[in-house]
Amino acid sequence: MDTHIISGKAYWASVTQPNTTYEPVWCVDVCLDEDNKSLVESLGLTVKNNGDEKGDFIKIKRKVNKRDGSQRNAPVVKDAENNDWDNRLIGNGSQVNVKFSTYDWEYNKKKGTATDLIAVQVVDLVPYGGGGSEFEPVKGGFVVGGGESTQEQKSPF
Repeated sequence: MDTHIISGKAYWASVTQPNTTYEPVWCVDVCLDEDNKSLVESLGLTVKNNGDEKGDFIKIKRKVNKRDGSQRNAPVVKDAENNDWDNRLIGNGSQVNVKFSTYDWEYNKKKGTATDLIAVQVVDLVPYGGGGSEFEPVKGGFVVGGGESTQEQKSPF
């Protein structure tokens, strides 16, 4: 099994907890510069581009469940000095190195090459913002868990 390492900015990283929107997978989108794009294409993998700030990228993933029903190990996650990761979420735009292998698949008269995410090294973390805030704090306003409002509330009922 050949392994490869690419570097780039990470988007939608689900490497400490699997993404369970569909089939559970650990995954990360990695933006590609020309050298990494050439490597990915030489491996027979599909480079994607949604016309947004990510530009060219590849989704590297590892399925949680094996065909026999057992579970695969989560990918290894390390910091820039190769220390174990503390499970904090990795924000979009973080600079990462990603180690993966490839395998050929065939299903329903279709075939191709897929990735298996082995490890992620976070070189420069952009903290996950969880959607951020749309507003600036308002001094003296109502605070959840902070007691009574500064203005009397009237019930609409």
